[in-house]
Amino acid sequence: MKIIGSISGQNLADATEVHSTYAPKRVESWFRLGSNLQSLPAEKALIFPAPPHGRVTSLGDRLFPHWHSLLVCGGNQPDTSTTISWHRDHGHFHGLSLMLNLGEAIYKEQPRNSNLVMEARLTDGLIVLIDTKLLHSAEQLSTTRYNFTFRKIKQQYLPKITAEIAA
Repeated sequence: MKIIGSISGQNLADATEVHSTYAPKRVESWFRLGSNLQSLPAEKALIFPAPPHGRVTSLGDRLFPHWHSLLVCGGNQPDTSTTISWHRDHGHFHGLSLMLNLGEAIYKEQPRNSNLVMEARLTDGLIVLIDTKLLHSAEQLSTTRYNFTFRKIKQQYLPKITAEIAA
């Protein structure tokens, strides 16, 4: 994980809530390009939700140019949480992603071929680059937390995206 900046402000997106089967108390929404993160083969996992609000698109373009997908997790309901156990993200995304954290959490990752666990406290407004192909997890600390994760899709899946958008 690499810290690259911070941001402050109010909630940045209106999200349709979908409860994840992978992290049952996590509420998530996809923008621009989404994914059923558990589907195989990878190309069947792609979904095409509504485009994000202009402010969110502009933010993504400034922070992570040429991004394809945004996953927003979080909320302030008592039964929601951004806590997620150890996992690696889906193969159709590049490993390098950018996460904007609103609220507080403990982020953990385990480098390849290592038993070491790296741990970082994510504070409100922190912007970090993460490798989602490493084994990683997050534990929500604050009552309300949102995380915005901007991603890029691998080159081999771009033709499918272009075909779907054109249809």
